[in-house]
Amino acid sequence: MGARAILTPMEAADLSRRLTDFAQVAGEVLRDVEDVTEQQIRHWIVNPFLVALGWDPHDKHQVYLDFPVHGTSAHVDYALFNADEQPRLFLDVRERTANVSDVGEVAEQARQAKVPLVLITNGREFSLWFIGKEEAPAPLAVLPLKDLSDNAESLLGLTVEYRLSETGIQQLRRSAIRIAVLVMLEENAEKTFDALVDWVQSQVAPGALDEVTRHAIRDATMIWLTEEHLTMPAFQPAEGKRSHELRATTARDWEAFPRGPPGTFQYRYDSTKTLDLRQEPKEVREQMRLQGLRTPTATSFGGFYYALRSRAGLVAPK
Repeated sequence: MGARAILTPMEAADLSRRLTDFAQVAGEVLRDVEDVTEQQIRHWIVNPFLVALGWDPHDKHQVYLDFPVHGTSAHVDYALFNADEQPRLFLDVRERTANVSDVGEVAEQARQAKVPLVLITNGREFSLWFIGKEEAPAPLAVLPLKDLSDNAESLLGLTVEYRLSETGIQQLRRSAIRIAVLVMLEENAEKTFDALVDWVQSQVAPGALDEVTRHAIRDATMIWLTEEHLTMPAFQPAEGKRSHELRATTARDWEAFPRGPPGTFQYRYDSTKTLDLRQEPKEVREQMRLQGLRTPTATSFGGFYYALRSRAGLVAPK
């Protein structure tokens, strides 16, 4: 089966539906079977998960069980093959209370076998790792069972359509880096744009950038500037309105709140809406969101915040 360069949005939506169905059944298994064994996790959770991704666990040309690692006496629980029937992902099944955030010895086994991906699960959580030739293993995602369907877009590279080709692996890495960059931008939106660019690069990849990382940072920055990130599941508020439902506002729309201390403001067009600029940027952004308001773009919030603080004579926070 040849690898395809890109999946359509409909296929992404279909993957989300399949993962939703899988997670519901797997959740029932974990709820009903108190002491689920590793073997049961394989049969009742891992195999259906692979099926949801389009793989056939019974086809040895796709999925090899108890795969012997060349040059060692070790075996891994599953190896997934590419179209040339070369192992490209090792899947390690652990007991139900095991930690999946520690890649452990399977990383070295993967490196010796020149396998670039490792997937670890205890049935309740799934962690995906990129295993480079020399650098330390990099976590691409650590997801609870219930969150798999909300992150279907970032898991597309694992579907059988990509067959673990270089295109699929780059898709997985770019999605992971993109999410990481967006989280960093979300948490540091009060910085100036130029400072953000330098800061993100220093955090993600100090020094020379490889092509995958360069593209991922560029993609994330573009998404951030257009605020498309606010429509992604990872950035949706747990309650209240979503970004496209919020009304844009600027510092000109706010005036000093007459019944409050310096640093509090009221919305010119609705005096019931108030902001306390003595608080930290994240708290002010949350005040705005709960009142149905936002700045025109995410990166304009820093200017909004500091303009109102300056008007109130407040010292800039360190």
